[in-house]
Amino acid sequence: MIVETLNNLIRAGTDALQTTCGLTVTQAHVSLVRQGSLTFPSLGDLRVRNGTIQTVHLGCDTVLVGHLADGRTRTGVEELAERVLASLLEDMEGRRPRGNVENLAVAPVTHFTRGQRTFGIRLETHAGRLFMLADVPSKCELEEAKNSDFMATMSATYLPREWPRRERLDAAGVIDSFLVFARKVEADLGFEVPGGGSDAGPCSGVLLGNGMVAGQRALKVCVDLKDADLLGPSRGDVMRATMGLSDRSFAFDLAYLGEAQHDLISGATLPCAWFSVPDLVLIGQRRGAFRLPLVLPLAAAIECQGARAFRSPWGDAEPEEPHLLEGRMVDLSFTGARVVLPVSVEEPGLEPGAQVRVRLQLPDDATPVIAAAVLRRVTLSLADRNEWQRELGLEFLVDSAEDRDAVARIREFVLALERFQLARRVDLTSTRPW
Repeated sequence: MIVETLNNLIRAGTDALQTTCGLTVTQAHVSLVRQGSLTFPSLGDLRVRNGTIQTVHLGCDTVLVGHLADGRTRTGVEELAERVLASLLEDMEGRRPRGNVENLAVAPVTHFTRGQRTFGIRLETHAGRLFMLADVPSKCELEEAKNSDFMATMSATYLPREWPRRERLDAAGVIDSFLVFARKVEADLGFEVPGGGSDAGPCSGVLLGNGMVAGQRALKVCVDLKDADLLGPSRGDVMRATMGLSDRSFAFDLAYLGEAQHDLISGATLPCAWFSVPDLVLIGQRRGAFRLPLVLPLAAAIECQGARAFRSPWGDAEPEEPHLLEGRMVDLSFTGARVVLPVSVEEPGLEPGAQVRVRLQLPDDATPVIAAAVLRRVTLSLADRNEWQRELGLEFLVDSAEDRDAVARIREFVLALERFQLARRVDLTSTRPW
């Protein structure tokens, strides 16, 4: 679905440039965009509902802006944006997808990119360039947002029975079936790029297919391993890859075999790499502590340290009013939690490694729990088919007596929740005395 969506975006931009401007695309380029802030030469935003993609940021260079302004009774920018949207919706999968154009203004803007399946597209003509920036949902992310049984069906088809209870997959046929599963659901693969110590940089990829390299079976993964701050891997370098599913994590080593590319329409290609087929897949917990999903999410608020949240440890400055970001906690463990915020929240302090305080209102407890935490993960995910949400992965910190008390209260709540869920699975009232 990712490849089809990218082809649809290229096709929509090419069609719009031809029909509204009389311009022919001479070259098309697609790149992977990593997580962070990006200055983008904005033209407008396309908002889509009931489709496979939700937002497309359009941009253009100054040459194309001048071409759009030449001899037009109607704003050329508006006409081009609306044509891109109309062409995009024509071929988009979904239940009667529809959309609208927003924020029409040719000016630089800053976007915060999540770095998971974030693609930048550049269409070049003799009269300027058109840019598109979009987060493309994977098959599994889209199906989970629709609350379908797709993932359960795929797991039952391609993964061994009772795979969550296994510690490893080591049979060749079982591993091949696991790789088919990963390709069909377009699961995200996390890579630890070699760099040595703190210089190692994580990046994500998607398994696209397989082939033969130098006479051996190989996997083609859509991933960009080039980084200005890191040395690229050499042939034979072993990289650790991980893939999450439910509360389990698949971990396996892959040997780098060289660069690759995946062909798209209009001569565009996706940056890829060839890797060896693993001969062992380890299965373990995704987190150090077992995390329980909350049937009813708890109200939670985040105070950013960089935004007036903490007092000076020397008492030489009075704190300002805390800056609260309202959200909800959806799962919890002894050592961490996952908090969901509206996608409109773009607080600059929400970055991996930042220290925050989380205010949690436990049931039947008048006093909220205030715990210190460090952000380990900040990503976007689909809340449903038409709405994004911002997810924060928190690890609790214990730096003071107040922190210890807060973590103790959380621990008591988690234990009570475990007992409650166990009682629901095992009807204790129906057991007979020994």
